[in-house]
Amino acid sequence: MVSFAAISIAVVACNNKNAEDGNTDTTMISESTEMTTTSVAAVVPGTYKDLTTGKTVYIVADPETGWAVDSISKVPVEFYVDNAGDTLFQTGLVVNQAIMKADGKWMLDETKIKRDGDNIKIKYADGSKVKMEEGDLKIKSDDGKIKVDEDTVKVKPNN
Repeated sequence: MVSFAAISIAVVACNNKNAEDGNTDTTMISESTEMTTTSVAAVVPGTYKDLTTGKTVYIVADPETGWAVDSISKVPVEFYVDNAGDTLFQTGLVVNQAIMKADGKWMLDETKIKRDGDNIKIKYADGSKVKMEEGDLKIKSDDGKIKVDEDTVKVKPNN
């Protein structure tokens, strides 16, 4: 089961990839609804396995998009695997069990993740949902709801 906090961290991380000051910390809501500071998931330079080619590559963030690119060829890397075995999307978002292989090509599983430009909707097997549209973030789970709108965070735990 995906925890409420894990969903929050993953999605806010994706939402904050273009922080102007380059700061990768953000204030988050934990399961206990206390404010905590945590590192944001983003494209972190390092050695990874390119899921498409199976080759080891050194990935850096593209200076314009912030997305993962091979540091040598400058070719975008859509899916890559870190040393912990997590599969990451080109934005640095962990997409374990949310991708599939069809016709020999890895892609986001549209039954779990829908993407339209910067808008993202994720539906997890446990019924949790995450929605990012025009900078707003909404998270729904059995634990409650979180809404992030600009600089405002609203938490409504289920009793």
